[in-house]
Amino acid sequence: MAATVLIVANDKATTASLSGSFNKKEFAIVTANSGRQALVQAKTRLPDAVVVDSTSPRLNTKRLCRALRAETYALIILLASNVSKAEQMNGVNLVLPKTTTPKKLTQRVRAALDNRPPREIRLGNLVLDVERRRVTRANKSQRLTPKEFELLKLFMERPGQTISRKMLMKEIWDTDYLGDTRTLDVHMRWLREKIEDDASEPKTLITMRGQGYKLEAKEK
Repeated sequence: MAATVLIVANDKATTASLSGSFNKKEFAIVTANSGRQALVQAKTRLPDAVVVDSTSPRLNTKRLCRALRAETYALIILLASNVSKAEQMNGVNLVLPKTTTPKKLTQRVRAALDNRPPREIRLGNLVLDVERRRVTRANKSQRLTPKEFELLKLFMERPGQTISRKMLMKEIWDTDYLGDTRTLDVHMRWLREKIEDDASEPKTLITMRGQGYKLEAKEK
């Protein structure tokens, strides 16, 4: 299956030049000429990698990369005039000099995709697609919100382990405040609706009274 690569640059000539270097049998190429277009493409096309020309004058690269990372687990690759500065941006996987030739860029993208972490986490009858943030159960696949995804990924990485509400608030919402955990309750309900036969009587994502929650793997 061809890997999808999103190329982002203000200049259409730049996106055309970079696109032309990718083998169309190996890669499916989509382009965007603004940050807004890039986010739309990221949500709809679910790319495997995003190449951003950070030298584009009308792109707020830092904001765009942060927004992309909130929407996708695709590899984010920057073409930058100042490599050391660009490497400090959160969510960026690889920074290359703007002078990188299209052929070399293709090689680096291919290598990065080959070396990426596992794209799926399998546990019992659940399959979590890490990049596309989808969970599959009983041949039914559903898209997860960012927080639902983070919750399920945490539970699937620690099967059978009771995780406290305090830890969940810290890990997922980055807060130690426990005065109001309704947000957690709502997200747990939403997540159960996607992985349980009956969210009102959960048998997979179980409440451990006074302790927290744990995920029990069920066989297919």
